Amino acid sequence: MILAASVIIVVGITVLLSTNPVSLQQYQFPLTSEDIESVLEEQGINMYISDFSTIDDTRNMVTLTNDRNITFGIDAQVRDGYKVLNMSWYLPSRLTSDEVHDFFHNELSKQFELAGIFYGNKKGLDKELGKLLEYYFKEENYNKGAYWSKRIGNDHLRVSKSVQQVATTIYMMIMPDEIYEDFLSSTNEAWKNTAEIENIKICNNTVAEMEETAKEDILNENELDYFTKHFAIKGYLKNIKENKSVPEELINPISSYFIPNKDKYLSAVLFDATGSVDVFVEMTSLSKDELNAEREHNIVMFYNNGEPVYVVRFSILPAE
Repeated sequence: MILAASVIIVVGITVLLSTNPVSLQQYQFPLTSEDIESVLEEQGINMYISDFSTIDDTRNMVTLTNDRNITFGIDAQVRDGYKVLNMSWYLPSRLTSDEVHDFFHNELSKQFELAGIFYGNKKGLDKELGKLLEYYFKEENYNKGAYWSKRIGNDHLRVSKSVQQVATTIYMMIMPDEIYEDFLSSTNEAWKNTAEIENIKICNNTVAEMEETAKEDILNENELDYFTKHFAIKGYLKNIKENKSVPEELINPISSYFIPNKDKYLSAVLFDATGSVDVFVEMTSLSKDELNAEREHNIVMFYNNGEPVYVVRFSILPAE
């Protein structure tokens, strides 16, 4: 009996270790400076903490720096009981092309791995972030802007990259599905505030009214090459599919209202009680079923060769 009990215990420990490897330590949020420094040393990342700020008992913000003044920010917080991880990189414009090349090929891959180490879901995050790095390495795409939005299991991953004269910046956000809709709603509110500051009118219209606006612009010969309008339309997206055939204005946008997409745009048909219209949809981590549900769609209209093009920037659940 003692021998049998010993065998059971050994088997139990073996199963426990195989399903919960010691190496996959679960880090508590907000992260401590000790945890961050320990992981940096383990991963061989040559950066030091230049600033550590405690916002409150649910959030710490950390700035890391290296000898080339590349900064790496980690914002680890607890929101409504769930982990949220924001990471950002700032590469000053004074870096040489060789230094930028070295960072993307030799440093960023290790620093991307920190996302899975600190947040969890390491296997899924490593895989998707690896794909993103492959894209950057191909034909030196790290000299271009990009946007990446993926659902990885229960988590939403968003990565954006902008290349400007003063610096190249990379921003990453990871949060669970349980609070993602609230994040989209806050994004919508932030956009409304920005629009108000910039005197941009967001028209709460129907599909029919939006199309009528386009007809009036064309009839009145407005400046179609530069004219853009913003709409908030409640409706349903149907016939959603990936589409590579998009106007150049979306592939390499000159407008601040559009983001350069690493992935293909989606195409869909937007329906409401007044009609339907073909639209492009920026790549999203929402599923087709979620997009098929009634949502409020933030839409930008612009003109391509004199024809209106409608782009859904993001979609939120309607307020109850």
